[in-house]
Amino acid sequence: MRKVIFLLALPLLFTIYLGVVENKSTEAAESNVREIGTALNAVSIPGAAYGKSPDGEEDWIYAVSGGSPAVFNVVNAESGELINSFSLEGASNSWALTVDPDGNVYMGTYSNGTLYRYVPGSDQVENLGKPLAGESFIWRISSDEDGNIYGGTYPSGKVFQYNPETDEFRDYGQMVEGQQYVRSIDIYKDKAYAGVGTNGANLVELDTETGETKQIPLPDKFSEATNVYDINVVRNKLFARVTGVSTILVYDLKTMEVIDEIEDANGIDVSQAGPKNNIYLIRNEQLFSYNLNTLELKATGFDDLFSARGFGWINLGTKEFPGKTLATISWNGEIRKYNPITGNTEITPGQIKGEPVDIQSLTQGPNGNIFVGGYFSGGLAEFDYQANQLTEYKGLGQIEGMVTHNDRLYMGIYTGAELFSYNPDNPYELGKNPVEHFSLKDKDQDRPFALVSAGDKLAVGTVPNYGKLGGALTIFDPATNEYSFHRNVVENQSVISLAYKDGLVYGGTSVWGGLGIQPTEDEAKLFIWDMENEQKVLETVPVPGEKAISALTLDDEGNLWGLTSGVLFKYDTQSNQIVRHEKLYSLNWDRVGHLWRGGALTFDDDGNLYGQTHNELFKVNPETWEKETLAEDASLFAQDADGNFYFARDHKLYQYQR
Repeated sequence: MRKVIFLLALPLLFTIYLGVVENKSTEAAESNVREIGTALNAVSIPGAAYGKSPDGEEDWIYAVSGGSPAVFNVVNAESGELINSFSLEGASNSWALTVDPDGNVYMGTYSNGTLYRYVPGSDQVENLGKPLAGESFIWRISSDEDGNIYGGTYPSGKVFQYNPETDEFRDYGQMVEGQQYVRSIDIYKDKAYAGVGTNGANLVELDTETGETKQIPLPDKFSEATNVYDINVVRNKLFARVTGVSTILVYDLKTMEVIDEIEDANGIDVSQAGPKNNIYLIRNEQLFSYNLNTLELKATGFDDLFSARGFGWINLGTKEFPGKTLATISWNGEIRKYNPITGNTEITPGQIKGEPVDIQSLTQGPNGNIFVGGYFSGGLAEFDYQANQLTEYKGLGQIEGMVTHNDRLYMGIYTGAELFSYNPDNPYELGKNPVEHFSLKDKDQDRPFALVSAGDKLAVGTVPNYGKLGGALTIFDPATNEYSFHRNVVENQSVISLAYKDGLVYGGTSVWGGLGIQPTEDEAKLFIWDMENEQKVLETVPVPGEKAISALTLDDEGNLWGLTSGVLFKYDTQSNQIVRHEKLYSLNWDRVGHLWRGGALTFDDDGNLYGQTHNELFKVNPETWEKETLAEDASLFAQDADGNFYFARDHKLYQYQR
């Protein structure tokens, strides 16, 4: 390995500035751009509600399937038949559905933070507007006995009320100072109970008349919990699931004392009471009954369920399913039924059509094809550029970052910062190919955006969990299937970009950690990690004032090139100096909520630097630093084995032909 001079004692590198000048730019032409199409489709249902048809004869399930846009579905609970569906323009999905006392269905959505209403039997969904300006997520909603709707929001952690009589919204304000999430909510008489996080877990009681709030204490042992993720009120008891321990705290609403703790609960909801005063919940992926009087928890034997998107009681009226039958819908639209009298179970496919999935990640695989990861509902797709064919693979979660290392495609998956790998030369079979190598969930890591092939090993950079600061650099050895974990390589910052050469990993950081916590640092850092000695040998601020370094790459001479959000810089790895930086795009950091991914860089055989940022595909001449815009409305970046570029527009994949 060549000798490198490290400036360990200096907080900053010596920097040679050749000026920050506005760049001459050539506008894009679409003649080279070809639409390939939607790469991924999926059914993804975060939340659901249960009600009756207008004549009261049928049991209906209401569920929003995520996509571009999200779709509101009305499904027959017995047969799985799709009764009707409606596009929710501008919305990506919904965790928040509830049915009021009159049977009307309300849904709160993201990314547009909008409230909708559906009257059963209607041929339309009514857009009621944004309850609160500036709020992009409505997490959960609930109705009181008068039909008023209450919801919790992000990013300000507020609660709102919608009054259907006056068609007005009321803003109750932020529930806990500094907390960005009201993740769950339910109503008991004139009180709303809100679950708050992620910078610590809070349970808040809100007086819906006066607007006064008070915090309900959690047991001391939950002081390190991140969120009160789920809340359900059943009769005079409140069930509050606390993460990341996944314990349901059972409160007596008359005394507000904790009377029980149910561990290993999957969520997302518990049911309303059924026969013999039993409610139902999913624990360790199995359905359990829980008696409201005796507090007895009992397994039903109905397993492999993962979690419940709400519960409803339906009447099937058959010998096998007499009286009340419990129904719940799964993430993928399957309707699961359990009869508490006979113990009989049934799973019915819901006829919910998969919706296009927004693209979250792109890379070239070991076979030269382009691989695509999906947002939220996840999934993996492969584009064979020679055959002009898209193939979709199911079962993987949200892939934040991908890279080719030897003959395998490595994928960093949210949540829990999981690492999977896939050999495209062999058949796709989840559990065998691809396989999971590790998860960093127990180390407070969540999002693996940065991956780079580093000699015989793989380097992975991560963003920490919700409410946490301090990302990590993890070095994985495929030969042994072991890894070394290094948190806070740069104190309180996330590792979001990586490059490698001659035994050294170059890393770029973001001042932001997980959602729900404010940064403590002001400027993004560039660091160098010595693979052989397993230590950081340099840390610096390459561009003062910039808060994230979203891309890194090396040229043939060994110089490192980096991109913040809009500033390109060149770093001489021999002299350890920033020799030039230039603003390609303007950005007001005060208006940025977080930046974990926002750029890409690569050198091509023609000697030019190509990349993507600020929704543009661009080329930069490394001699003159002149920038040319190749395509607009372009996110992400990849290149196939023939040199063509790829980018995304929402759920569609595009090729820039060269």
